[in-house]
Amino acid sequence: NYTITNQGSTTANITAAPLNATASANNKVYDGNTTATVTLTFTGLVGSETLGQTVGATFANKNVANTKTVTVNSITLSDGSGVATNYTISTGQTTTANITPKALTIAGITASNKTYNGNTTATIDVSATTFAELEAGDVVTVSATGTFADQNVGTNKTVTLSVTNAGADVANYTITNQ
Repeated sequence: NYTITNQGSTTANITAAPLNATASANNKVYDGNTTATVTLTFTGLVGSETLGQTVGATFANKNVANTKTVTVNSITLSDGSGVATNYTISTGQTTTANITPKALTIAGITASNKTYNGNTTATIDVSATTFAELEAGDVVTVSATGTFADQNVGTNKTVTLSVTNAGADVANYTITNQ
C-alpha cells in the first residue's frame, strides 16, 4: 500500500581507541639534568598496526643512583602502519633506570716553593683548580695538603698531594684527582 523511500544515510561518531603503554627507560651517565630517554610498548593497537612515538620523560631528580623512578610526561603519536589520530593515550607511565657517575678530572693545583726548614710540609694552592667536564651550575670543591718527597734542597721536587673533594654535587662524579 506504500511506495517506500528508505533513508539513505545517517551520521555517527567513531572515537579514537585508547592505548595502554609500558615504558622502558635507558640508563644514562650523569649530565646535570633529569631528562630521560624512554621507549613505549603499546597494547590496544588494531591488528598489526604500528605507531611512531615521541616521548618526553624525566628522572625523579638529577642525582646518581640505581633504579631511579622515571615518569613519562608527554607522548606524541605519529603514523606508522596505522593512523595516529585513530588512537589516544595518557601519560604517567613509570619505570626505573640508573644514572651513573660522570668522570671528572681535577687539575691546576700548585705547590709553593719554600726555603729549607727541615720538614717536608708543602704549601698548596687550589685557587686555580680546574674541573674538566663539570656540569654547569654544579658545586664540587677541592682542598689539598702536600708533602715533598724529602726535606732536602732541590729543584722540581715532587710534591705528593692529599686531596679532599666536597660540594653538593660531588657524589655525581667519579673524580680523578691531580
